[in-house]
Amino acid sequence: MLLPRRLWLSVVLLLATLSAVVFTNVVSPGLAVETARSADRFVDSICVGTHWSYPDTPYGQRYAEVKQKLVASGIRTVRDGFYQNRPQDLGKSGIRMTIVADVPDRSNGNEQTIRAIVNQVKTANAAGAKIDAIEGPNEPDLFWIASRFDKKYKGQGFPNGVIAFQKDLYTAIKRDPATAALKVIGPSLGVTYDGGSGNPNPLPKGSLANAVDWGNFHPYPGGNPFSFPFDYNTTPKYYWNSNFPSVSIDEFPYNFNTYSPPFQPKPMASTETGYSTFNQWVSEKVHAKYMPRLFLEFFRKNVQRTCSYEFVDEFVDPGKAKREANFGLLRHDLTPKPAYTAVKNLISVLRDPEASFTPGGLAYSLDVRPVQNYREPISGRVANYDRTQYVHHVLLQKRDRTFYLALWHEVSNNDTSVQPPREIQPPAMPVTLKLGQPIRTVAIYALGEDGRLTTTPTRLTNNQLALNVPDRVIIIKLVPA
Repeated sequence: MLLPRRLWLSVVLLLATLSAVVFTNVVSPGLAVETARSADRFVDSICVGTHWSYPDTPYGQRYAEVKQKLVASGIRTVRDGFYQNRPQDLGKSGIRMTIVADVPDRSNGNEQTIRAIVNQVKTANAAGAKIDAIEGPNEPDLFWIASRFDKKYKGQGFPNGVIAFQKDLYTAIKRDPATAALKVIGPSLGVTYDGGSGNPNPLPKGSLANAVDWGNFHPYPGGNPFSFPFDYNTTPKYYWNSNFPSVSIDEFPYNFNTYSPPFQPKPMASTETGYSTFNQWVSEKVHAKYMPRLFLEFFRKNVQRTCSYEFVDEFVDPGKAKREANFGLLRHDLTPKPAYTAVKNLISVLRDPEASFTPGGLAYSLDVRPVQNYREPISGRVANYDRTQYVHHVLLQKRDRTFYLALWHEVSNNDTSVQPPREIQPPAMPVTLKLGQPIRTVAIYALGEDGRLTTTPTRLTNNQLALNVPDRVIIIKLVPA
């Protein structure tokens, strides 16, 4: 039966009114909507370096146990070179590999060198390996130049030979249908350059933009003298004497400014970064705070893959146990450092495998308030914490549409102006989370100083949540109504 025209108009007006009511319940005016990023894409960005070819370390001596710890961690990607059948064996356990490609020591490479690398990748993947990325030469400004390595490509050393090698590698990988889908990562550099005329990056701007999918750098967090000096966090010349994860990639992005120009406009990967716990370079407690923050910070800054150097401490022998041998998430005896536990728990909360999806948006705001006259408990020093911008966040979402808001106080836990570094316990920052759309349930996941995870269900009050955001990662799980 047809309705009279006047009745139809009444129905249309009623529907319009209902639509307006529903809309105002979903998103409150005045709160910006932020588009989330895929939670599993973040998990995919986490990588560790390994040394399967080192026979006098746990990698060689206790391979089966190291592999078991790796699989249990939830970390999906390792960075290494070819060694025996390691890529194939790891691939059968679901572990992917970023393979470092290079010219052999004391040799002059050519097109045959490139063809051999491509064929090795194809053969390994056909036998079960999951190699998904090929990386150019590792720190050739160190290893091509040293006389004991003496590497060249088509008669050229560093940098021209490296540029030619990378271009030929990219062309060969992309030309072969069996490898065309692999990511090609640029070469890294190992020397500290200043980005200026005194000691500039030797790879010219744009020289490798068409020879990579991702650029590459090794931004180990340490002091950043390429910054404006100011005192903060009970530390003189704060950025100069700090080692927090974003010290050189965020407020004063020295590493991006110096090492990304050869690859621009391509995004960056970081195939080495991390912290050594040797002689309290950072304590294991600080290590556990920093590592989840490091992976989140790099992802926040659009780094496509972040490889922690490395998975296992190589040595405890006093003759060999130096700073470089103690970057592991596992100790030499394969017991987990708190950082291993923290990263494993971070992954367990955020992993969301299977098909990709397009994340949605969340209407919310974060009101961060300063902390005045805070007495730091370790040193007893008093300081104001008024840089509220140092509460950082990443908004993630899973395929079931649940949001995960990761928050942390991005502040240094060490003053490196003294040796060994002075440990600092900064305050948690008071934060009010205001939500502009209906949320059914809320839970808070918190990583402890020992890396362990606690989960606390909670409730919103007037669609708000009061928080104290510490120098460790907390994650707010928000299930939309």
